[in-house]
Amino acid sequence: MKKLAFTFCLITASFLNLSKAQVGGNQIYRDRNNADYSALRNLPEFNNTNSFFTNDSTLIVSVKILMNKPADRYKITLGLNEEADTPKIALENINKRINGFIKRISSMEIKSDAIFVDFISQTKVYDYNINKDSQVTTQKMDGFETKKNVIITVNKHSMIEKLISEASDFQIYDVIKVDYISNDIDTIQEDLLKEAYAVFDKKKDNYFKLFKKEIIGTPTATSGFTYIFPKSQYQNYTAFESANVTYGYDTRYVKKEERKSKTFYYDGTDYTGFDKVINNADPEVAIQYIMNLSVKYDLKKNKEK
Repeated sequence: MKKLAFTFCLITASFLNLSKAQVGGNQIYRDRNNADYSALRNLPEFNNTNSFFTNDSTLIVSVKILMNKPADRYKITLGLNEEADTPKIALENINKRINGFIKRISSMEIKSDAIFVDFISQTKVYDYNINKDSQVTTQKMDGFETKKNVIITVNKHSMIEKLISEASDFQIYDVIKVDYISNDIDTIQEDLLKEAYAVFDKKKDNYFKLFKKEIIGTPTATSGFTYIFPKSQYQNYTAFESANVTYGYDTRYVKKEERKSKTFYYDGTDYTGFDKVINNADPEVAIQYIMNLSVKYDLKKNKEK
């Protein structure tokens, strides 16, 4: 009777999960062949969704916890370049733009030690002289180009857009990347391990209440911890419907396509298989921390009749 009741609970829970409404949205146009670089899916120990593994002599109880936590700081990298007849003029002009930008953002309470200017390259620029009479095209040097990056660390996500807006006044348009930074990964790991042990205790107690087994010796435990940054979890799609045009054997016509906008969106780690997800309703794009805990018990075998 206990086994039947236990099975019924599992079936009921599965039916309730399936009955939740699903809205696909335009993400269904996503290319299913896109590579998924999520660190979670590259770790074999996190792919097993079974809570228990057991036979007549062994029990393994597994727990998986995921936490979404906003970054403590953000590091934005902005790129710019300057072309001029000589390297000296190129450097002077690019430094003038950078210094003006840094002076502007000082009013945003961004300290000098939170800003770093990275010299990237100085290269020659080439163009062509076209002689229409001889129909000869000759390459020539046409100046120099200097590239630099401005790297800025801020404490609030809202400051990123302000920086981008101010940078545009100095012809700085290239937003190279935004890094998400955590100040205390060690503390997060300790807290998640405590969460995992709390869930583990409930699962273990439920198992031994249902199945009267005797433990032999001391259990062994293993744990794994990882974290995934948002930059590896964006997907893209292009949503449109189009008619087909057939020209037959007439090649006089050229088919001109309209530009289709490509959409990018954050697609974090799937919650399937996790025992607990912390901050699962928070809409802010965050760092995802994952703790995996497995405890192995040696069990006394049942006597053969």
